[in-house]
Amino acid sequence: MDKWKFDKNLAPNFVDHARKHIPDYDKVIDISIDFCTEYYNYNSNIIDVGCASGETLRRLNQRGFKNIYGVDNSQAMIDVCPKDIATYRLSDTYPSDLPKMDVIICNWTLHFIKDKIAYLKSLIDNLSDNGLLILSEKTSLDPLMIEKYHQFKMEKGVPAEEIKIKEQQLIDVMFINETSWYLENLRSVGFEKINIVNAHFCFNTFLCRK
Repeated sequence: MDKWKFDKNLAPNFVDHARKHIPDYDKVIDISIDFCTEYYNYNSNIIDVGCASGETLRRLNQRGFKNIYGVDNSQAMIDVCPKDIATYRLSDTYPSDLPKMDVIICNWTLHFIKDKIAYLKSLIDNLSDNGLLILSEKTSLDPLMIEKYHQFKMEKGVPAEEIKIKEQQLIDVMFINETSWYLENLRSVGFEKINIVNAHFCFNTFLCRK
């Protein structure tokens, strides 16, 4: 069976797919943008790490933010992003040539990266002194939570067979760490203030400050 890929077949329909497979997809994006709006100004530097097809960037632009950036490791995803609203980078690592960021949004991305510690270090190194990291991850493989998560998908119209196939495709593609791992290692790289601002079944959103 082929491994899961963020390819040209998925890219045009990514947002619809995400709404069926990620609990609180729109809510978490709105939470992220609300923090940007309430605590930063429209000239602040904001990056979406794992920007996919650019939905978060599109909403940031609609709110009036001017200095926004997107990075993804899928050319297919970047190809369908809104072209004139952000600066884009195609990269497997954090792009070090960009200015320091006031807000780094990294939603549903780090669980596809095996060496998370190195990536977390690159995020905090490129965050301004008063900056904010918003991080959303799948954090549980508890059978009860997985069962509830799969029920969520089926309620959104995803067939059971599709759920099973995707689960197999994600083996050795998605690397899950528990909530306690994130709390410990976010602190170990230098984040002193960490709060969970959203939780739904297998997923948590962390708000992290130096």
